[in-house]
Amino acid sequence: MVAAPKRTNGPLNSRGGVVRAVRYSEFGPAGVLRVEEVPDPVPGPGQVPVRVTAIGLNYGETVIRSGAAGRVVPWFDLRPGAFNAEVVGVTDDGRRLIGYSAEGYAELGLLPEDAVEVPDGVSDHEALALHLQGTTALRAVEQARVAAGERVLVEAAAGGVGSLAVQLARRAGAVVVAAARGRRKLELARELGAHEVVDYGEPDWTAGVEPVDVVLSSSGREIARQSFELLRDDVGRLVLFGFASGEPVDITANDVYRKHVAVIGLFNPLDPDDLRRLFALDLKPVLGESLPLADAARGHELLEGRATTGKLVLVP
Repeated sequence: MVAAPKRTNGPLNSRGGVVRAVRYSEFGPAGVLRVEEVPDPVPGPGQVPVRVTAIGLNYGETVIRSGAAGRVVPWFDLRPGAFNAEVVGVTDDGRRLIGYSAEGYAELGLLPEDAVEVPDGVSDHEALALHLQGTTALRAVEQARVAAGERVLVEAAAGGVGSLAVQLARRAGAVVVAAARGRRKLELARELGAHEVVDYGEPDWTAGVEPVDVVLSSSGREIARQSFELLRDDVGRLVLFGFASGEPVDITANDVYRKHVAVIGLFNPLDPDDLRRLFALDLKPVLGESLPLADAARGHELLEGRATTGKLVLVP
């Protein structure tokens, strides 16, 4: 935990109207990301400029950058140039705010004037780990209506969302089954409170897993399909909030009828009150590496290679 940065003096920009930012001009591999100098952002109505102190990286941004997202979900086919990035930044009057900045990965950002203020004692890195991923985990557990005594399978249980979902499901009184790949990630899931762990990198990984009432799914494709089959008939709920494999799970209406279960597509509009609730809980966000802004491409490569555990951030 760290205290909030001290109050700043003078204007936020310091290089005559330009700042460093990560941009790309075409979809492709991580190498398309470049650091460029761009004009200072101009705040619009209801916006406040911030000196960015940390930027959260998310796997979905690698899918958008590659162009794959637009092939699966057309409205994700965004123009190249910038991500709507989650940032922590400090205003001229010393407030430390967290939110989304349309300036992407950049030294300066624009946040709503009423953006959530990061509490003293919560570091930038911790705040970003709770921002998108924490609120997604919270929504997933709540929309699944997890009840005490139920069995909950969490995919990617050592990742940013999964590691927090493990803790939140346990707080709800569930028996948590953590699914991840590799011994190190399974050990971490146990440390976070999982009652059972299973390696979905192994063939027939579901063979020894008892039926579950809820699956919190972010993997997509075959893993999500296998998780679906673990759902207890008549009462099971599958919450979908991602497809890290690059392909969504192929579940038909007949599959749902056959098992008589519910499939819930999670929408997370990021309610600021959800984030404030998370700040008040005694959670342990898993913190990954901190990289300099110039290493944004390296950050994307780490995410794509599943070489990260916890939240990865850039520091301008």
